[in-house]
Amino acid sequence: MDGASYLRCFRREMDAFRECVATGDLGASIAYREEFAEPIDLAGLARAVGHSNLFTAACVTEWTGGDTPPDGAPPLAPQDRGELLKWLEGTAELLVMSLDVDPSTPAWGHFTPPNAGYWQRSIAVETMLHRWDAQRTAGDPAPLDPDLAVAGVSEVLDVLAPKMVGVGKAWPPDACVKFNADDTGDWWIYGPGDPVAEVRGTAGNLLLMLWGRLTKDHPSLVWQGDRTSALSVLKGPLTY
Repeated sequence: MDGASYLRCFRREMDAFRECVATGDLGASIAYREEFAEPIDLAGLARAVGHSNLFTAACVTEWTGGDTPPDGAPPLAPQDRGELLKWLEGTAELLVMSLDVDPSTPAWGHFTPPNAGYWQRSIAVETMLHRWDAQRTAGDPAPLDPDLAVAGVSEVLDVLAPKMVGVGKAWPPDACVKFNADDTGDWWIYGPGDPVAEVRGTAGNLLLMLWGRLTKDHPSLVWQGDRTSALSVLKGPLTY
């Protein structure tokens, strides 16, 4: 997928997320995720998504080449549903304008490579996951886009997990696990040597498992091989 494709995915997922905010119970609890320090409801998730949009835009437009990230102090988000929706849409429009650049454009970033291309992919995947979170509060969420999920799995295994190991938040893998996406035919390995175990599922469900939305023993996932060793490798945290 190229930068324009990621931005189209972001726009689609953001529209679906805003629909949840427009019609859902703003007090509905979002299942705990590691990226939140404390429990959060749908209204809180909407504010977090808007703040993420603003921060991501600033990583490209306000970066001056140093190691310091953009100002992390988020503006106050509206409490009223109607005003919250307008604000959320405004943050999305600002982000699209900021990221509608060549992927090689330098940008600030937590992870390698520090360029706009990283953020184009990352924010599209992140918004899809939060759309899933929001829809889950009202029932069964729609499946994840397979192509975007493939990009998301690659991001976790190629960028996020090695970074978490590098900063000492996760143990280096001592065995190899293979991931097979049955719906797209893509596959990945994580860890040294030959795979001791394999896990199969849709690309979307593999991504949901890696981000903690599905348990590793979820019935949609099929394991083969030394599952105990594989689970030790994946106990993480592999994502921020």
